[in-house]
Amino acid sequence: MNIHFSSLLFALMFTFLMSSCAQRGRPDGGPKDVEPPEFVSSTPENYSTNYKREEITINFDEYVKLDDPRQQIFFSPPIEPRPNIYPSGIASRYVRLSIDRDSLDPNTTYTVNFGKSIEDNNEGNALPYFKYVFSTGDYVDSLQVEGNVFDAYERISDENVSVMLYPLDSTYSDSVVYRDTPRYVSFVRDSTSLFSLDNLKPGDYKMVAISDKNNNYKFDPAQDKIGFVEEAISIPTDQLYDILVFKEELDFKASRPKQVSRNHFEFGFKGRLKDFRIDLISDTEEPFEARYFKDEETDTLHYWYKPYLQNDSLLFAFKNQERIDTVEIRPKEIEQDSLKISEVKTEKNKLLADFKLRANTPISRIEKDSIRMMNKDSVPVDFYLELDSLYNHLVFKFEKQPLESYKIDLLPGAITDFFDATNDSLNFKYNTKSIEDFANLQLTITNVDTFPIIVELVDEDGKVESSVYETESNTVNFKLIRPGVYFIRLIYDLNANGRWDTGDFLKGLKPEPVLYDSRPVEFRPFRDEVLTITLY
Repeated sequence: MNIHFSSLLFALMFTFLMSSCAQRGRPDGGPKDVEPPEFVSSTPENYSTNYKREEITINFDEYVKLDDPRQQIFFSPPIEPRPNIYPSGIASRYVRLSIDRDSLDPNTTYTVNFGKSIEDNNEGNALPYFKYVFSTGDYVDSLQVEGNVFDAYERISDENVSVMLYPLDSTYSDSVVYRDTPRYVSFVRDSTSLFSLDNLKPGDYKMVAISDKNNNYKFDPAQDKIGFVEEAISIPTDQLYDILVFKEELDFKASRPKQVSRNHFEFGFKGRLKDFRIDLISDTEEPFEARYFKDEETDTLHYWYKPYLQNDSLLFAFKNQERIDTVEIRPKEIEQDSLKISEVKTEKNKLLADFKLRANTPISRIEKDSIRMMNKDSVPVDFYLELDSLYNHLVFKFEKQPLESYKIDLLPGAITDFFDATNDSLNFKYNTKSIEDFANLQLTITNVDTFPIIVELVDEDGKVESSVYETESNTVNFKLIRPGVYFIRLIYDLNANGRWDTGDFLKGLKPEPVLYDSRPVEFRPFRDEVLTITLY
């Protein structure tokens, strides 16, 4: 028995050792490199004077590559023709600039801003906002202006915000931000609001900040935010400047419509809709009728018409306030839409929100007697209906009770659409939670400058949980707040139109003031909060 046991033990140990050998692998490469490249030296040295060369070489401690150098690297003041930058598309331990000496002005300090273009070759770690400075004169300009950039509406500012200076000379006009590169540019430092424009020449400048999505140092209203300092910036100065960047409201413009189905067009647009209508201006032999409503998520109007027109092309006038855009479409003989009805889902507290149904084709008639609502005890619930013609929603108004389940039944023919199609039998449920699942807040705000005000609770992503409009009292009450962490936002509604209004650069208009309380507030279920905040 002892011999047998020893043999078995030896076999098990041998198997274990072989298994261990088989599982051996190559050692890992150590911790991942997260450090950006480091500047080592340059020829000529950084901050050199009396520059007379045609080439600059900048050396780094590892192989680097340039990410989008055409857009990221900026010469301040601009150099024309733009210097060539090497190497292109390959990794190297250096970056070389080839400059036409005749393109440089005498007695001028130049800054090469590399943005985030310099990356190490292996991991792509960026060396942010490295700059190389040289002067064609006896000294390097050393003047500076500093400040902060904040978002005019959002709690957290965008990344990649550029701060720019334009000389206020005889050629200046506000349109330069759309077409010309600035004389000086800097960047808001990562994770801060701070900026510093350095190596400046004395003079008067216009200061502008742009959330430069294209990295081209020009303002694109379709995607960029912009902010500005109203008064001229006189260099030298020791004043700190705060800039609020905002997204401008685009001028209205209709785009060419597209056909979705036989009698269904989509009219895209940009800008804000107000007092709008769409009229067919082509001649038709038959009586013509149309309906349209707005898409819930995109800047699109859904347009239906009848009867189907045999015209080769149809011309429409899209009117919005005082502007009229003429657009054309060539209709095709394709399949027609059929009526579909669905619930409008909501993330809001259902004790406060309305139950809504949407139809994909315009709603023309509603038979309330063919719609029934009952609670979980099968007791009928009183309700009335509203048709939201802007979004083609059927809105159910009724007194909601906590911890209740409502059943909504639509009998056949309850809804008739624009094409006289009707619904089949439909059933929906609408469930509410207990009051104990929510919180309440009584908020007192001291030092309110003016009324009316809009006070909101917003989450970390900027979504509005609850909003209160107040015209005279500095105490506001929020009811039935979903548990979570929120920030308090106050908007001064200066024109009393019930919403926040943005600014306009060309008109010199600043956005309506928005203030945040820096401290988040955590709401727990079935708990009332009483808070006081002071505005400064």
